[in-house]
Amino acid sequence: MSPKLEELYSDAADSRERGDRLELTKQALKASIERHDRKVDSFIPFDSNAGPNARFGIMKNVGPGGSSNFDKLQAMASKLESVTKGLSADEAAEVTSQLDTLKGFIGDLGKDITVASPGNLHPYDLETPAKQLVPRFTPLRNELPRQKGQGTAREYRRILGYTNTGMGGVANLTPFFNSESDSGVPTFGSLSLRRGQKISYAMDVHTVGYVEMSLSDMVTYKAYFSDLGFEDVRQLSQMALLWSHLLGEERAMLYGRGSGSGYEGVVAAPTVSSIASAAAGTGSGFGTTEFVKVTAYTGQGESLPSGEATNAALTAGRPLIINLASQPTGAIAYGVYISTTTGTETFQGFYPCTTTGTANQIQVPALVTGGATVPVADGSANANGYDGFLSVLSDPTVGGYFARFDTTYGGTAGTSVFTQGGANNVGDRPWQDAFAALYASVYADPEEVWVAAPQRRQLTDFMRNAANGTAAYRITLSEGDAGSMTIGGMVSGLANESSPTSRITDLRVHPYMPVGASFIRSRVLNIPDSGIGDTTAVTSVQDYMSVDWPQIQFTYDASTYWLGSLVHYAPKWSGAIYGLQ
Repeated sequence: MSPKLEELYSDAADSRERGDRLELTKQALKASIERHDRKVDSFIPFDSNAGPNARFGIMKNVGPGGSSNFDKLQAMASKLESVTKGLSADEAAEVTSQLDTLKGFIGDLGKDITVASPGNLHPYDLETPAKQLVPRFTPLRNELPRQKGQGTAREYRRILGYTNTGMGGVANLTPFFNSESDSGVPTFGSLSLRRGQKISYAMDVHTVGYVEMSLSDMVTYKAYFSDLGFEDVRQLSQMALLWSHLLGEERAMLYGRGSGSGYEGVVAAPTVSSIASAAAGTGSGFGTTEFVKVTAYTGQGESLPSGEATNAALTAGRPLIINLASQPTGAIAYGVYISTTTGTETFQGFYPCTTTGTANQIQVPALVTGGATVPVADGSANANGYDGFLSVLSDPTVGGYFARFDTTYGGTAGTSVFTQGGANNVGDRPWQDAFAALYASVYADPEEVWVAAPQRRQLTDFMRNAANGTAAYRITLSEGDAGSMTIGGMVSGLANESSPTSRITDLRVHPYMPVGASFIRSRVLNIPDSGIGDTTAVTSVQDYMSVDWPQIQFTYDASTYWLGSLVHYAPKWSGAIYGLQ
């Protein structure tokens, strides 16, 4: 039995609303057809939740198992045809006339509109939000304590030692004396009294100026309005801006280098003593004459270049050896610039230095063309920056321990020192030597060692390889749930052979650590009343701010802001190692 108006619009309140709804349905269909004829719309969206008076889409195919909007249009036409049986003669005649027109259009629709033709009828399925494939690692920033600062600089005083501590360069004194005969040894003002000898102190005063950090972003009006309904680009801008700031701060904490008051300053340019061809090997691109300049790289940037060195008696096709007179304090690696003509050197890459005999050598395997030119300004430090861990701990006069692996343990350029065998097969010796030196100097008991990922892999390989003389180590396979098995292992800690507490020092990987660099960190002091809760702290006069600027043009502008410094209260309890190959 054909449905009546009461059935077609069963949710209507009365017959009047049902009639109005029928008219609206007819008007909607008519309007949609007219818009199609005028080519106003290439696609009319279909709302599955709307009633019969909603507009219908005209895309015919929707995929296997699905009904198309075209099919729904046909079904509605059939329903309207059955409705005419419950109308008066005049009403039925009018509806029938309109249905005949609609059926003719449906026939044309079925012939003309397909998935393939015309192709522009099928919209993109745009997902929101955008996929952000941006890892964000900020372990130092997450863990370092933050304290309140004020003014323009932070000043603090440190007691480095006093009598009988064996620290700070203060001499030891015996407390023995004779109260009946000893007199005149200590003086108190103008008086010489029978008392024990007076103790002495060593102290210093540090002042570090506060610095600023800020980054900015801009969203144009056009970008904002164009993305409405897809992505909140202003929110995306704010989030990306914040993370850019935090990631920049993380890198600054690791290797930032300031040149303002109280900071390490620029790194000296290296001195190239000579260049020569390697005794063997293939170095494509090298001829018989080369010109070389070298910069010192700090993580923050590069120093000014060395003076130009040249050699006109090279062996063509061999790797190039660059001999440095010495390695400047603070240099993590070296930027190498080479050319076949004077004054036109271009960037070859950053290279470590290896000590062979008495020479500090850089070995370049092949000539690269098209690199950047030699820097004309010093970028090794920033006048507006502060000192990060590597900058402070690589200064032997400030940190508690510093060693260059190549200088201390030797080795062959370009070969991992963990796999060379013999005396150079050192395993964890660099860190054990650092632990021993730190304990001997200030009784330090570090909690963690930070390395780059390749260095932890080298240590892990060293532990696995019985050929390295480590057959006493073994890896156990443990059966897990449902018969599964976990295989492999890694070095997650180093047993500190010099620790008074038999500590297992955590071995941690930092994603932004320059390859070949490592630092050993004491997080707290083993001195209960030192007055230092944490050896390093972020001091903020103004912590993170987000500033939305007034709109003075057709853009939404925003900036971050921070004012403060990274303060290293006790660097003598930590150390660094450079040159891990």
